[in-house]
Amino acid sequence: MAFACRSRGLLPKVTATSARDGRFWGVASQFSQPSSFGSVRRQTTVSAAAEVQPSIGSEVKSINEIPGPMKFPIIGSLFPFHIYKAMDKRAMHKFWADIVKEYGPTVKMSVPGIPKLVGVTNPDDCETITRSTMDNPIRPALESLRLVRMKAVDNYFEKKSGLIVENGEEWRRVRTRVQTPMMKPKNVSAYLEEMDEVALDFMDRIAVFQEENGEMPEDFQVELYKWALESVSLVALGRRLGCLQPNLASDSEQMKLIHAANAIFEGMNDIEMSMKFWRLWETKEVRQLQKNHDEFLRIADKRIRETEAELLQKKSDDTSELKLMEELLLTEGLSRKDVVTLILDMLVAGIDTTSHTLGFTLYLLARNPQAQATLQEEIDRVLGDHKGPLLPKHLAQMSYLKAVVKESLRVFPLTLGLGRELTKDTVLSGYLIPKGYMVFTLNMFMAKDEKLFPRAEEFVPERWLRHKPLGPIHPYASLPFGTGTRMCIGRRIAEQEIYTFLTRAMQRYTVDYKYKDMDMITRLVFVPSEPLKFSFTERKRT
Repeated sequence: MAFACRSRGLLPKVTATSARDGRFWGVASQFSQPSSFGSVRRQTTVSAAAEVQPSIGSEVKSINEIPGPMKFPIIGSLFPFHIYKAMDKRAMHKFWADIVKEYGPTVKMSVPGIPKLVGVTNPDDCETITRSTMDNPIRPALESLRLVRMKAVDNYFEKKSGLIVENGEEWRRVRTRVQTPMMKPKNVSAYLEEMDEVALDFMDRIAVFQEENGEMPEDFQVELYKWALESVSLVALGRRLGCLQPNLASDSEQMKLIHAANAIFEGMNDIEMSMKFWRLWETKEVRQLQKNHDEFLRIADKRIRETEAELLQKKSDDTSELKLMEELLLTEGLSRKDVVTLILDMLVAGIDTTSHTLGFTLYLLARNPQAQATLQEEIDRVLGDHKGPLLPKHLAQMSYLKAVVKESLRVFPLTLGLGRELTKDTVLSGYLIPKGYMVFTLNMFMAKDEKLFPRAEEFVPERWLRHKPLGPIHPYASLPFGTGTRMCIGRRIAEQEIYTFLTRAMQRYTVDYKYKDMDMITRLVFVPSEPLKFSFTERKRT
């Protein structure tokens, strides 16, 4: 995309003398926090540029030598981007693609209000950053979310913002205590049978839509939101919410939660990507975000209290396994508000992220019938004549299913990449980046690099299979759930939801899509640009 300001000559490359410190305006890395507090298994040789000191060799270049857009006093690099409309807040992937094309694989930016920023597109740099910040992973704070939570009625959050927002010791205090309950495979698979029931119910809804319209309705994405909320509430609240009821009223609590969650994501995107005037006075956008957040909080808190009341009524001799909320409430070192905030984040994040991933995946399967047929063959082979619920052993055997999801997240990632503040001077791609800089790993562009992913523009799930037919894959090139000690805390839950839906969908249907090619729209995370008007055809069983 050619920006208007470039044609006017307003984006000159900086020189060593004109380049200055950069600041980033706060793109979050997919609510990502991580899978293990142990060391990350070393899968590749660390780049020679990893973690050296400034005194090593004259071949290391200065931070001032990194190219990037011109910096202006006070507003930094925002003059060409905001004043001349070169930056579209709803198409950040195009903005960053243009920046990388203009200035190269390592670029320095300057934006008021957030630490100095360097963007990198080298997976070795991503590995170096992950390893060097493992002990204290500081990422860009969602300042807008922190703001509305600090202003919540009755000090609801007790001046704490939760895992999504916090850094440092407060983040670590909570993370270390929720790690096992949230990430242990056995804990997540305990919800598989109920997730399967939700998926089967949704397959019946698809049949009704198909019969009535000959395809899915214009607002099928909303139907996926309902499925996502119904699924994540099984884990977060220990029960279903009734989101899949026919003719669910638009003013129902379920729909209010969905609309509020959508509005929260959209509002945070607009605020975080804007000039920081809202730090000086309360803007209309902040007031709207506060309203939507309070609405979500009001309804979700009511549901959480209902679950708590049910847990209190459990008999002392009840030997059933603890639900997630119950286990968290009994965890030493976690307050009730710690648990409630985590549950709220699971609900609000779980609605958008899994449903959009699923929408993109169905689109790619529809546009790649051979991949869809291969997936159907695997599902038929694994399930055979099995009539009962899906079992963990079934999902464990579906390697192509997992490859399909990995490939979908490579082609249509939910975010551009990861942000980490350097905690020590670090060399990346030959440049010495001082401590305190925010480095943004642009994994979206790594995932489209032909050198890293042959046939990068194609949807090829086979590339992820064990025998790696297209060659080895750098483990830090595509990171849809983040990596290290801030990998997405809900990763296993989200994956299980998506695997279950796709298994039941491909077992019963063949999906098709006949409309405009899909792109992405930025709403804090990326969302499908077109209505999901899929056609689902019942498979003929032999």
